[in-house]
Amino acid sequence: MHEHVSFLAREFRQSILLAMIWIWRRCMFRTTFIAVTGSLGKTSCKDAISAVLASRFPTVSTTGSANHFGGITKTVLRVRPWTRYAVVEVGIVKPGQMKRFARALKPDIAVWISVARTHTMNFKSLETTAREKSMLVEGIRSAGVAILNDDNPHIAAYQPPASIRAIYFGTTSRSAYSATGIDGKWPELLSFTLTGSGEYPVRVSTRFLGSHWIGSLLPAFIVGREAGISVADAAAALAGCEPMQRRMSPVGLSNGATIIRDEVNGSVDSLGAALAVFEEARAERKIIVFTDVSDSSQKPRIRVRNVGRAAARIADGAMFLGEHAEYGARAALAGGLSPGQVWSFVNIGDGAKCLKRELRPGDLVLLRGRRVDHLQRVFLSLTQDVSCWRNRCNKRIDCMSCSLLNAAPRGEGFN
Repeated sequence: MHEHVSFLAREFRQSILLAMIWIWRRCMFRTTFIAVTGSLGKTSCKDAISAVLASRFPTVSTTGSANHFGGITKTVLRVRPWTRYAVVEVGIVKPGQMKRFARALKPDIAVWISVARTHTMNFKSLETTAREKSMLVEGIRSAGVAILNDDNPHIAAYQPPASIRAIYFGTTSRSAYSATGIDGKWPELLSFTLTGSGEYPVRVSTRFLGSHWIGSLLPAFIVGREAGISVADAAAALAGCEPMQRRMSPVGLSNGATIIRDEVNGSVDSLGAALAVFEEARAERKIIVFTDVSDSSQKPRIRVRNVGRAAARIADGAMFLGEHAEYGARAALAGGLSPGQVWSFVNIGDGAKCLKRELRPGDLVLLRGRRVDHLQRVFLSLTQDVSCWRNRCNKRIDCMSCSLLNAAPRGEGFN
């Protein structure tokens, strides 16, 4: 009974929020609404588009990755009559939600950048995910624009409505914009040459790490063109766009080591890109710190074991944390790393202490885990005292804003 009441209350609240979005969006009819979706990379895409538009026009955009009911409502309600563009990130967690968001937002431009394994408890296949994401495009205003990633097979196979204009990006023959001459192996950051649409090629420098971000950045140039911003001016605006913290974002420490923070989105489909970037990186010593991935049908010990094998191939050291850590350590040792190069800890706090002792100038560390593991604490422990080391935490807040981070040790799960 209680669960049924909670469900009805949640549905009622969501309906109210959607009604607020619907009404306010139609009141702001002079504002061009741009909706951004995808399984991975949509926050960075939203930030890139916003950076380009804000360089010339009054622009409102989603704060961080607040891309669900509450966050979308807050974004839309910040729009004022003088706002020229609103860039709204749209995320979903189960089927049926995207159609409701699209109906309320009725975007002038929809950007769809990826289809990958996320929220797999509710989306059992990539085809199901693609169908749900496509609802945003289906909801575009007549004569609106869809910006689509032609390098993603699920998006490339989608047939948009005849009433809208589709613009593709990627590496195919119908791509309006493509990236060539891609550079960016750490310690360098991503740069590429933008070509297409009859304009002169422009060299683009970014603050992002890894070529996998190109699919999130190219739409900014297409949106910019639609707004009358030249490729050169868009590139200049994008040069100052910072990557989202804790999503393949490098941070230098005072001791000369660098941490590549990737501890927020633990999706298995983002792991490959992270490992590829780390493999190409140049550093005196490379260490992987890993817990687990999400959205995978494999057993945990197999997932961790696979990363152990990869670590032996691409890194000089590996640290595995959590209840399945020993499987990763064994695989790394079997792959060729020596006992002095592999560490395994069930308790995340013990691993953090070891990492602090081991780090030295010139080290490059990939800190990779799931949101529920709260590996932010490992990073924070390198520069401050951290008291909370519980291995499991259901809180979905930033550790920096949690009262337990520096609380006096007490109870099970603390040390």
